[in-house]
Amino acid sequence: MNTYRTLNQATGVARTLSARSARTIVVYRTDDEKFVTAAPNDPVMGTIEGVYRDGYAVRTVLTRAQQAG
Repeated sequence: MNTYRTLNQATGVARTLSARSARTIVVYRTDDEKFVTAAPNDPVMGTIEGVYRDGYAVRTVLTRAQQAG
């Protein structure tokens, strides 16, 4: 698990890691407004922002709904 200051940083790392290692990476927001990349079997201590597999975002029941802007 690694912590980042912005969602963009965490998302970029998650995409890269999931593409290179062919595994799933979860990005979540902590209570202190930081973002963490973690493996699916790691404990999540916050709100899940995204799940990435093979370099792409995957929709799951766990991810927050994205509103069209």
